[in-house]
Amino acid sequence: MNQIRIFAQSMFLCLMATSSITGRLAAKHPVSVTKTSVYVARESIDVGIEVFLEDLLLFHDLKPNDQDFLELDIIRSGIAEHEQFLLEKFLLRDVAGETLQGRIVDVEEADLPSEGVALGKLMAHTLIFRLSYELPSAPEFLTFSQSFTDAEGLIPSEMALTVKQASGGEAYITTLKPDEPETIRFNWDNPPLSAEATEAERESWLKKQEEQALGITSYSSVYSFLYIEGFEVRHEILIPLLTLEESVLIARDDDEFLDIAEQDAARQQIEAYFKTGNPIAIDGVEASPIVERCDFYGLDFSDFAQRSERKPVSLASARVGIILTYSLTNVPQSVALTWNRFNNYVWTINMAVFAFEDVSKVTLSRLNAGNRFVWENPGQPEIAPIETVAAVSRTAPALSVPVVGLACLVLAVVAGLANVLSALSTRNGIISILLLLVAAGISWPFFRVDTPHPFRRPPPLPSAESDAIFGALLENMYGAFKFNGEEEIYDALAKSIDGELLEDIYLQIRRGLEMQEQGGAVSRIKSVEIVEGGTTSAEDSGGGATSADDALQFGYQSRWDVAGTVEHWGHIHSRTNQYEARFEIETRGSTWKITDMELLAEERVSFETSLRGL
Repeated sequence: MNQIRIFAQSMFLCLMATSSITGRLAAKHPVSVTKTSVYVARESIDVGIEVFLEDLLLFHDLKPNDQDFLELDIIRSGIAEHEQFLLEKFLLRDVAGETLQGRIVDVEEADLPSEGVALGKLMAHTLIFRLSYELPSAPEFLTFSQSFTDAEGLIPSEMALTVKQASGGEAYITTLKPDEPETIRFNWDNPPLSAEATEAERESWLKKQEEQALGITSYSSVYSFLYIEGFEVRHEILIPLLTLEESVLIARDDDEFLDIAEQDAARQQIEAYFKTGNPIAIDGVEASPIVERCDFYGLDFSDFAQRSERKPVSLASARVGIILTYSLTNVPQSVALTWNRFNNYVWTINMAVFAFEDVSKVTLSRLNAGNRFVWENPGQPEIAPIETVAAVSRTAPALSVPVVGLACLVLAVVAGLANVLSALSTRNGIISILLLLVAAGISWPFFRVDTPHPFRRPPPLPSAESDAIFGALLENMYGAFKFNGEEEIYDALAKSIDGELLEDIYLQIRRGLEMQEQGGAVSRIKSVEIVEGGTTSAEDSGGGATSADDALQFGYQSRWDVAGTVEHWGHIHSRTNQYEARFEIETRGSTWKITDMELLAEERVSFETSLRGL
């Protein structure tokens, strides 16, 4: 289809040209082709643009004489016009989108006959225009564009562009079409390899390039990333602003830049364009997206997980990053995406799909219903709810009371006192006391009743048991953040955190999960690992009954690592933080809960960025 469109366009241009003054030439050469060679050094850029004499006729409406010859003075005037034409129509922009100012340093002419050149021989003569651009520093990015057309815009010109980096190896070769910029990145620490480089050297070079650019290596391509996670489906789209402008009307005062106010106005249109397009059905029901962000990026931005700085962007090289999220209640069984946001610049989409730990790449096309992708759950289980940590009932040591023997002993003591007080000791009284004492002694080992000891507390928990209780509570504390939404997280936290401490723990953990390097994005917890820990001294908490409801408690001090990730645009930011804190843990009814937490230390252990391989 694309080829048919291009062919039809060429035929149209050919027909238009045949009806013009230069019909005899344009019918043979309807599309002008210019060869351009660029040599980029750290301090300057040298450009050679090779054109046919015919281009002067086409672009500047030179008049042949009655013998169908272009006379030499006419050719010279055409050369002078073309110098200015090239400086205006062939543009180099720096990383900020500012146009570099060049100058013509030379024009190489083939031997031109004094009588001029016949129209039929114009293609046999070429000119090379030499341009030079001074640079303040070694460029990291250059954007090339050309708008070589005639005054009526009927005759387009393609440019065969070859760009060579100083100290580099092979050149970058592409075809520039009118008003379709091409951006090239120059790596002065890792320049292009020579043609003699081995396959292993090339793979290593490409890997370094991808790592430095975080996988976003093309500046004119559309990138699409589909993430399928436990409680969220996320679609991330990175698209050149010029490509998007084909479908979304973006109002602006300056053709070169989009200022902040214009970005804000355009953002609303772009969000509406994608919210109503590329529909996603989850478990058979079309879902409504929430726009998490819509940002404008310049060339100097590679980590699109961060929020971009608000500043004007160049239309020639700017890109728009939009993230649409679809909230879930649990792991989906199917996800179907239909891409319907094609335009004249976008005929196919290469989409990376990250479904939990599985990674795949699909190509979506506007042809033959190839614009639909369907993911079926291969057996990924639902996310289990948070379970409480059960407390086994523990009582104080029992006191065995010999009730019969003790009663006899008490009666013997009472009888003895009665005899003493009466000052009258009778034989029967003494016998009664003796019998009671004998009965007390005989019955003492028998007829006993167990009762809680009034002066002894329950024994402390074995260290293995307290370790297990704390480990389960800590795992629950962070596990609550696998859920989406504040209410769901609070409900999960309440299984292990005492009500008065809930808000403090929620805010403290959430702050710890925010990656400031990624604009405050909240990371997903990958692992929680206890480094060391143990119960605090019995003086602080003895594990015994401490209140009227016989609640049990113990103190625990621990140091642990939390590893989390933020993942966007096909790359992962991983961070590990280490914490140390002192806890109070008590029973609430039949469950253990954390009732107090004092953070003692927090430090960064590691931070790294990696690419999800495809």
